[in-house]
Amino acid sequence: MSDTDLNATRRDVLKSGAVAAVGLSGGGGLLSTLQEADDSDTAGDAVTSFLGEDQVVKTACSPNCRGKCTLRAFVRDGQIKKVQPNIPADERYKRGCLLGLSHTQRVYNSTRLKYPMQRSSWSLKDPQPTKRGNEAEFERISWDEALEKIAQKMTTIRDQYSPKSVYFETGSGDSGLSGPMQSQLSDLFGGTQKSWSIDINTGLGFRRVTGSGLFNAETNFGEDWQNANTVIVWGSDIFASNLQQDASILLDAIESGAKLVVVDPVYTGTASKADLWLPIRPGKDAHVAMSMIHTVLDQELYDSSFLRKRTLGPALVNENTGDLVKTADVFPDGDAETPVAIDAETNEPVPLLPETYGNYALFGRYTTNGVNTHTGLTALERKAAEYPAEAVAERAGLQATDIRTAVQWLATRGPGGIASGYGPDRYKYGHVFGQAYATLLSLTGDYGRHGTIHASHPSGSGYNPGDFFEVGDSAPGTTSLKQSDIITAMESGDPYQIKMMYSQASNFLANQMPNRKRWLDAADNLDLIAVADMHHTPTVQHADIVLPANHWFTREDIISGSNHPHVNYRQPVHEPLWEAKDDYWIIVQLAKRLGYGDEFVHDKTEAIKRIVANDDRIDYDRLVEQGTVHIDDDPVLYKGEFDTPTGRLEIYDEDAPTEDGDDIDGEVSLEVPDPIESRTDDDGDYRDEYPLMFMQKHSKWRIHSQYEYQPWVREINEQPQLDINPKTAKRRGIEDGDYVRVFNDRGQMIVRAKYNDAIRPEIVNTDQGWWERDYIKGHHNNLTHMDICNATGNFAFYDTAVEVEPAPEDLDTSKYTESNPRGSTPDSAGGE
Repeated sequence: MSDTDLNATRRDVLKSGAVAAVGLSGGGGLLSTLQEADDSDTAGDAVTSFLGEDQVVKTACSPNCRGKCTLRAFVRDGQIKKVQPNIPADERYKRGCLLGLSHTQRVYNSTRLKYPMQRSSWSLKDPQPTKRGNEAEFERISWDEALEKIAQKMTTIRDQYSPKSVYFETGSGDSGLSGPMQSQLSDLFGGTQKSWSIDINTGLGFRRVTGSGLFNAETNFGEDWQNANTVIVWGSDIFASNLQQDASILLDAIESGAKLVVVDPVYTGTASKADLWLPIRPGKDAHVAMSMIHTVLDQELYDSSFLRKRTLGPALVNENTGDLVKTADVFPDGDAETPVAIDAETNEPVPLLPETYGNYALFGRYTTNGVNTHTGLTALERKAAEYPAEAVAERAGLQATDIRTAVQWLATRGPGGIASGYGPDRYKYGHVFGQAYATLLSLTGDYGRHGTIHASHPSGSGYNPGDFFEVGDSAPGTTSLKQSDIITAMESGDPYQIKMMYSQASNFLANQMPNRKRWLDAADNLDLIAVADMHHTPTVQHADIVLPANHWFTREDIISGSNHPHVNYRQPVHEPLWEAKDDYWIIVQLAKRLGYGDEFVHDKTEAIKRIVANDDRIDYDRLVEQGTVHIDDDPVLYKGEFDTPTGRLEIYDEDAPTEDGDDIDGEVSLEVPDPIESRTDDDGDYRDEYPLMFMQKHSKWRIHSQYEYQPWVREINEQPQLDINPKTAKRRGIEDGDYVRVFNDRGQMIVRAKYNDAIRPEIVNTDQGWWERDYIKGHHNNLTHMDICNATGNFAFYDTAVEVEPAPEDLDTSKYTESNPRGSTPDSAGGE
């Protein structure tokens, strides 16, 4: 694919009826433009144009984990000139961030894909997969040809292998209708889709106690955070990665008098606001949580009424089998589901029903119907006794008084909670931390009341689509595989052979997955990789057929709020540029060619109307007029029975998983939390050769790999760097600003070192999301691995051991000067 084909010059955009926005700062003079100025433009004309009248169009962001904020696009002469936050129906959620306001650059960026393309060396009969990659060239084809070839290859693979051999990959790069649309097509075809292996460790550990959680935990809506009296932010830099929504509500809580504790190995912007910072060593999160549990139990700071009414704390456990004693074991008319407790007054067994208070014994050993038993809290107390604050503090690099102070605030100052982020999640056994902190909050009674917090992302509400996306019973349906199984299916056919991938809104394959080279090697077994995207990402460069998707602002859509209680409507600001198409249109056209066209509503406006009609909380006309509708749901979660087998918080789990990996001495059964480490263990096999732990934090300058190419952002965040403690660097002869080689047995990257006193000496960090072209050599995900635990299959990005040394002196660093993204040429904005 030539630069002429892929890169949009300013004149190209002008001819398409849309032009790069004009900024009033930066550059070297009064004005700077994103692309080369048209010959007729002058500074005076630009100022006049910028200050002229605007048409204001209501739209919305939808880029994965962040706010899905409602926005206003200011359009003049068919061109987006600036973006501002829109005022939602509930004004407490009026927010926006730098990235959302920079969409003027994203719409018209030179990395935008313009036309359907085909890799020049690919054909239906001779795919030549080894010729994918950085040297691949592309040629322009028509939409009809692209869709016909994709449909033909899907049909061939279905006939030769199985419909499951076609993998429908949906990333997190869009939160509109494209994801459920692709799932609907997969259901009809019988394809494969992923269930996640990213960021689910903590959530699944939390789920075992509470019955809910996946990508972290569910928690009270943001409007309720100001009612918290103590907030422990654990493994999350809210002021960087969640700044446009969650940062403001944390500040609201602080202004209302909340104590803020931050548990993080890095002195982050969030930590700088804290009353107490716990600079924990990596991988010690579950140990510290268990020490807090020990403090609560030892000092009797627990909420005994809550434990009796809503938890399995009083439940009897058979000491021989580890199973809960059930009413069928004790009473003639009992059942095999209801647990049993001891009435503290009569010392007799009684049923332990959900949401039922009784004077149950919380601790102790009993003989029940001839069986030796103890309570669930007794089992927890025994395990927690192994983690006194003094011992854990030495192991975790903390002060014992700080551990105790943090949990004393949580347990004694009224409602509060733990705003857990994804830091602890990214260690191999991070699910144990999820189980541990859910258990800790059970002891303090921090569920189901105002001011209780369980995650760093507040929950929100969305629309109810009814049966709009459902397919008939005759459809074969989708087969779901964890991402950790997707790669083995690509590599070896285990559990079956994947032969094709259709990817949309995703940069997983070539950028975001751990052990990146292994994924690219596995892709050699695929006959077709088709990618629909807005931009020329690394994954696009490894595709066989490329489909240009239009920008969010040029498509009509409906967006559910993920961390705010709103549904947003997106009105197109102008026609899509070049030949870019809505993913909705692409899926419908592909479905028609596969024989499923009648299963879809072809007109997207009509589809949105039908979806909204299924939800009586939403009026379509008001949604379109306002751009946003507030969903009036209860902001407090966890009221009533928990979605667990017993209806109670299961602080003792009789169905607990067992971990027995190569890095564990024996087996660990997790009826109660039992901390486990992998590469962070001081005695680990990796520590001599690779003594440093490598983190890849989220950055305020990107959302995963999105916005990597924004010139405004790149003025501030020009190139990847390695955050390294000066003591660590000087021991290796590394000065601030030197280029360094970061390596292990899987790969390497070469980046510039940045002295950072705020990071622990045993840790280094490079923010995730950078593309391969941004490095002198290598890539951060060439260093990560896919060593996963049994319980969750979650990728352990932070459990990565590395060494750092000075880079060779003959490096060519001209890419950071000759192609500086602050310039005005198409290449400077990120064109391939």
